[in-house]
Amino acid sequence: MSRPFVSAAFVGLVVLVFGASSASAVPEVDLHELTWSVHVDLIDPGAGEDLAYWQGVLDDLMVTSNRLLEGGQGPLDQPCCTRLANSIPLATFGTTGDGLDVIDTLAEQNAIAALASGSSAFLVDSLTYCGGAAPGAVGCALLPACTGNPNDDPSLWMLVTVDAFDDGTLASVIAHERGHNSCLPHMNGAPCQLMLGVILTPGSGACLNAAECANYQAGRTELASGNDCSCHDDFSGILVDGSQCNEVAGGVCSGGICGEYSGDASVHLLSAADPGDLGGPPEDAIRVSGLAGDWTNLGQISPTSDDVRAMAYARDSGILYAIVPTVGDDSVVTLDPSTGALIAWIGTIANGAEEIVSMAYDPGDTSAPTDDRLIVLEVDGDFGQFRSIDPASPSVATLLGALNFGPAVHFAGMAYDSLQDRLFLASHFNPTGFFEVDLAACTLSHCPTSALDGWTARAWENASLSFSPDTGMLYLIGNLTYNPGAVTTTFYAVVDPTTGVSSDAVSLDVFTPAALAAVPEPALVSGIAAGLVALGLAGRRRRRTRASADVCGTA
Repeated sequence: MSRPFVSAAFVGLVVLVFGASSASAVPEVDLHELTWSVHVDLIDPGAGEDLAYWQGVLDDLMVTSNRLLEGGQGPLDQPCCTRLANSIPLATFGTTGDGLDVIDTLAEQNAIAALASGSSAFLVDSLTYCGGAAPGAVGCALLPACTGNPNDDPSLWMLVTVDAFDDGTLASVIAHERGHNSCLPHMNGAPCQLMLGVILTPGSGACLNAAECANYQAGRTELASGNDCSCHDDFSGILVDGSQCNEVAGGVCSGGICGEYSGDASVHLLSAADPGDLGGPPEDAIRVSGLAGDWTNLGQISPTSDDVRAMAYARDSGILYAIVPTVGDDSVVTLDPSTGALIAWIGTIANGAEEIVSMAYDPGDTSAPTDDRLIVLEVDGDFGQFRSIDPASPSVATLLGALNFGPAVHFAGMAYDSLQDRLFLASHFNPTGFFEVDLAACTLSHCPTSALDGWTARAWENASLSFSPDTGMLYLIGNLTYNPGAVTTTFYAVVDPTTGVSSDAVSLDVFTPAALAAVPEPALVSGIAAGLVALGLAGRRRRRTRASADVCGTA
């Protein structure tokens, strides 16, 4: 179900709906310092929700909000050198039982607005009023006129809700409502837009165009913040992924964000995909930044427009393998890890009408490529089998055992965690969620496969999954399509395979994935990498034994 945004004379709202080295011209951050307050009735020390708890929640969420603003989310997005910050420690407002934790009337809205001093942000439980009736709203904000003068309105205010926090949308709601404070109205169009009038699902809303970015920056409260966007350049946009940056120790640029080399900034993802939302043949290579989700279409994988349905990067040999389904059989090919271009056809799997839909890489017990193997899932409708391919003999697929779930074709995402010796699957429908396969217990007729309860549910179509031993994380990309309107969105998330905890979903400019591989960033940061290796922080290997919402704005 979707809920429309509301427009009024002076408010904006959000409603939930479900269904190299730095360049010389480094721009200075346009900083939005917010005075945050939480309603006193939300303080519940007995439940662990004291003032320090909510301070931590808001601090973490603003980090995510800033990543959405500053980083890129695909060709449609303009990465924007602007950030949100606390001006003073979090305080409470209101009195117990005064009703201002739930905003249902104009009088209650005005009562909170009267408390604003400078750029003020208020956390309330819920609201159903924002310049008018707004059932299901999760945010509301003052929408001034665009003047280009920073902080020229002394009484800017915004409201965000615990409802948004519970539904996983609060980071984008915070960035959205501050966008209203910066004179941005609602936009229609691409589902990844930050100022879209409806939040389609948790994680929606990140993209800004150039004009929106300029107005957002002009809404700053600090003219000279003293901070730099070290992965941005005033002349060339954002620096290429892998460039060094100075905001964190051993910093590496990824999608316009400066991240730690040992974290998600150290990898990029290659996806075989169809740019757009039509779900056409996956014949293009898409490069995705590991930290921000920014993506670029690198072009057609093969001059003959061959589809690619599975990919895996072999860390020991540095080779990127892929599967191309051909008439009657499947072919094993190698791709360029930097460009995604097809290098060579190296083998043919004689599997007739069956088709390999996903692939994972197992490095074996040593760092030599001689004990590597590719694990594939071969399906025929509801039925699926796990097979092993030796890269030295890529025309032979040895049977490991049968998948005991179905329809097997829905398990398009597969990744092998070589640090824990665990094989993971992702499925978007019947069954839905994350699964683990016990390869050590496989028989020819049965590979024990179990649902991973407690993991963050991601019912994403075309789910593509990959693992990086450099970060120890799983990477997931997929689509969601909503009716009415058949709106397709593309989402990206990082999943901790030890805990099952997922990062906030990031809404990207749209493409339809069919395969995914996590690849280390190239040697632009070789000096940093060498230092980490010397400290014993990179490339560790274990020896093992194989066995919905609406958003509104008003002026």
